Amino acid sequence: MSQDKEGGRSAGRWIGGVIFFVGLGMMGVVFALAVMAFMRVPEALLSGSDDAPLSRPLGAAGVQIGFLFVMAYLSSLFASKGLELFEASHARGRE
Repeated sequence: MSQDKEGGRSAGRWIGGVIFFVGLGMMGVVFALAVMAFMRVPEALLSGSDDAPLSRPLGAAGVQIGFLFVMAYLSSLFASKGLELFEASHARGRE
């Protein structure tokens, strides 16, 4: 086994691990934002005046939920690509 192949495999493992943990960190941020968003929604619904429409706080909550779904999906894709890179570099070492 040449030194160049070993360096490429270890770099692939390292980069894959970093990408995976960045994806996990992104998921943590998404879940923290979700908790903060869902704590604000009941306050917005209860603090509304009688002449203000209910659709405004519900619309804002819907947009927040949509963004959270997109962010969660992208962060899970990011973490899975990191795992794929890690596994691909690990599998090449067995050859």
